[in-house]
Amino acid sequence: MQTSPQVAPQSPTLYENLLRGYRFRVCPDTESVTRALDVRRLVYLAECGYHLPVPDAYDSRSWFLLAEHVASGKAVGSMRITPRAEGPLEAEEYFELPASLRSRDVVECTRFAVLPDHRNSRRFLPVVALGLYKLAVLFVRQLGATDVVICSKPERAWAYQWLAFTPTGLTAQYTKLAGTEHELMTADVRDGMLKHRDHRYWQFVFDIDHPEITVPRRAPQTGLDPTRVVPMRRSA
Repeated sequence: MQTSPQVAPQSPTLYENLLRGYRFRVCPDTESVTRALDVRRLVYLAECGYHLPVPDAYDSRSWFLLAEHVASGKAVGSMRITPRAEGPLEAEEYFELPASLRSRDVVECTRFAVLPDHRNSRRFLPVVALGLYKLAVLFVRQLGATDVVICSKPERAWAYQWLAFTPTGLTAQYTKLAGTEHELMTADVRDGMLKHRDHRYWQFVFDIDHPEITVPRRAPQTGLDPTRVVPMRRSA
């Protein structure tokens, strides 16, 4: 059984410089969505060997997060956020969600991908992963979501628990991901996420303004052509 490593506290100075050399944004147009999908293809198809369509049916009603390497301009990481307000989540192909998660205000994070050359790190999580995590947290809070759903392989579940996700105890075989077992996990993000105020990365996510992170004031329309914009529903 894999256990989480012991990680020493870090100073605000390290947090401030943590994302230097990268930039992170919610894809505002078709060109950036295409680049996010290219990262997914490289990781899920070329590297992992999964046989799944890219794009898929959920992409037509999801937002895309993109990480870029500044010096090269290369897209190096991506993530998908799907709101349940526009239809069932991918997790619902495999799980019957608890009643508390059958809400329009629930979102799901899927297709987290970072290119191999940008995963090396002496930190608990690679810099690109941390940048996408911060962007996702801020964006989800801006949306006014109540809960975030994620499905994790058992060997990675401890990392999501460390990032404030709670196991539901529900597991299923993901046929589209080579039949690998996944566990349903959730994070309560209501009330501005204040219940997570003592989390180790609270300062990194909420107290430090990283210029590398761009959170849109108006959310792009979900889908592969997110050129229209819609107002965000801010949380209380």
